Amino acid sequence: MRSLALLLISASLLGCAVALGPGFSHSYRSVAVSATSIEPTHIHIRVTDKLENIGNRSLAYLDVALPGGPSFGTKNVSVSVDAKAVLGQKVTRQSGPALRVPFDPPWLQGQEKEIAFAYDLEPAPEGRGVIGATSDGFYLADPNVFPAWQPPLGPFAQASLRAHTEQLEVSVPADFQVLAAGREQRSERRGELVVHRFETPRVEFPPYLVAGRFQEQRAESGPGAVVFWTRETLDKESARNAAQRLSATVGTYEDLFGPVARNHFPIHVVETSAELAPIVVMTPNISAASFPEGVLFDHRAVALGLASDPVLDLADYELARTWFGWHVRPRPEADLLLGGGMALFAALHAAEARRGIAARQQEIARLISTYDGLGATSDEKPGFGPAVGYSRAELTAKAYKGGLFLFALEDIAGEEKFHSAVRRILTDMAGQEIGSDELRSAVEAEAGRNLAGAFHAWFDHPGLPAEFRARHAAAR
Repeated sequence: MRSLALLLISASLLGCAVALGPGFSHSYRSVAVSATSIEPTHIHIRVTDKLENIGNRSLAYLDVALPGGPSFGTKNVSVSVDAKAVLGQKVTRQSGPALRVPFDPPWLQGQEKEIAFAYDLEPAPEGRGVIGATSDGFYLADPNVFPAWQPPLGPFAQASLRAHTEQLEVSVPADFQVLAAGREQRSERRGELVVHRFETPRVEFPPYLVAGRFQEQRAESGPGAVVFWTRETLDKESARNAAQRLSATVGTYEDLFGPVARNHFPIHVVETSAELAPIVVMTPNISAASFPEGVLFDHRAVALGLASDPVLDLADYELARTWFGWHVRPRPEADLLLGGGMALFAALHAAEARRGIAARQQEIARLISTYDGLGATSDEKPGFGPAVGYSRAELTAKAYKGGLFLFALEDIAGEEKFHSAVRRILTDMAGQEIGSDELRSAVEAEAGRNLAGAFHAWFDHPGLPAEFRARHAAAR
């Protein structure tokens, strides 16, 4: 035991120069998407990774999670190692299972490997609509559209799961607008297409992509701007009113959660002709999805009016996902709490900032009423996820219950301490997955008290705790 402790200390003093277990570093990732590969049901992706074995042993394989989730999957998967084909699968995978990439001969210490993936992203018949392709554009608006390497098995395993340098190349028709993570480095004409190349930041956000034929309109508001990409030009007053509301919302979120990007960039509002199907129904008959500091609306929302309250309420909800969804990523078993629930929590704070303290109780009452309206059978399962296997009513009920639970924690810890705990999560866990354990640990540390009873009451029992109902009924 003593020798192990000395070894750990020595490794620490040497800057971890001595590898204590299996591991790899991820130096480079290149992603290529071509508009010429688009069909109505899928998008073709090619990913090239460079990895180095920095562990204390050779590796016979690595596991990698394929892209996939409730709303999309992968098919026609092929994998090569150092330009040699090792895997080919022609089946559709909707749940993003792990895939084992073999090394023959074994991957030696200090050796670098180039591993390439090719696959099609295919939207599921039902889902959130975060992946889509139409005749006038396409979008990848989900943090999990590219393969994710898993740490090797064994004690003291180490792995850099995000690449140190990430580049995205997208080839599109010359009249397409393109928005992606990071900043565009250059573009060049190649026949009838234009190739756009982006270098993405390593920590701030996972890669995303929105491309298509749009009318662009920019509205200045406060410290920043809002850029609208729509099929038809918006009238200036609607654009100005929407920009003022959305800029104020992002300002509230930055006060509440802290900024998440080194360089403040414009809010983007983008229209898609595809049908979106949200997990949580915020407003009837309109749907949206999120990307970092941006919202993707379907044509029904644009037809209703981007400056209308129902559309802007939905935008407030989706913009909160920049923090909890993109900057940190809730694990599947916590997404309805820390994704949907946190977005509802944040949107209510934006309403309070606009309308005053009375809006807080009004909005909590509305959340309780909406939750109750879904019926008792919508909240019979314990916990807050994962979303797979839930009905639409169950998904909505769990998200609303998650938002109300966060208000309960805010009541228990106090606003200042609870907000400090949330900011700590966002700072300490940037670029990583989080769950309810991280939430509880951070709030307990700030509040200085054990919250096991509160978590048990909300996680392990159906319905809303009677004490919470009574407190907010009295407040009303």
